[in-house]
Amino acid sequence: MVHFLLIGTHEGNTDTVILLQLDLKTNKLAMVSIPRDLYFKGRKINTLYRRFGKERFLEILSEITGIPVQKYVVIDMYSFIDVINLLGGVDLELKEDLIDPTYRIKENGVWTTLFYPAGTYHLNGLEVLRIVRSRHFSSDFGRSERQQQILQAILKKFKSFNPGNITTLYQMITVILKYIDTNLSPMEILGYISRGESISVSGSIVLSTDNVLYADYENLKLQGLRENEVNEHFDKGAYILLPLEDDWEFLKKYIRNFLEAH
Repeated sequence: MVHFLLIGTHEGNTDTVILLQLDLKTNKLAMVSIPRDLYFKGRKINTLYRRFGKERFLEILSEITGIPVQKYVVIDMYSFIDVINLLGGVDLELKEDLIDPTYRIKENGVWTTLFYPAGTYHLNGLEVLRIVRSRHFSSDFGRSERQQQILQAILKKFKSFNPGNITTLYQMITVILKYIDTNLSPMEILGYISRGESISVSGSIVLSTDNVLYADYENLKLQGLRENEVNEHFDKGAYILLPLEDDWEFLKKYIRNFLEAH
């Protein structure tokens, strides 16, 4: 069993944090999305990578989840475009309309609002980036679910990839090494790409207020106040997420039980 941390960054902060568990015997992959607003020891986790660096960030996430994470892959969200394009794009099904009035895009020289009606799409790298970064049409949890969908679409693409095509394989590894920061060796990367055909996703979850977290505001939490105890002029502080009953051990148990079942 090997555990990875997939970290998507944008302007120094973490935009995406996904814990991946790969069973090397069965090639089953389980995914746990960890929201960037999770508040740990006085800081949101999306600020910890910039402040402490990747090695310490790995240790902190291992402490939060209770899972000893051995490997990390860090990718800048804009570099993601080239990786998707090298794969020839990916297919994605949107089960509901995606519309984000705050996300302006330029199509054929005209500025417009990001909008995809529900349906199945073949997407290039730029289109994938837009979809995984948009969060205003739904919660940040919805965005995490779409990010997991994209990962599964990439995995599906790998299943159709011919590892005997040396030229394409070389191009892929070159692009991957150019755009990621990882403690995986080139041979390990090659090995996991070769496994792509047999890897199957056995389960995925997003840690959210629907399961094991609750929402609060930083200043309210620090002062022990509730939202209905302050007036409209009170600075509530940043939106944060915490484990139910502030029980970090319960959060670890929840994650562990999910991974053991998958």
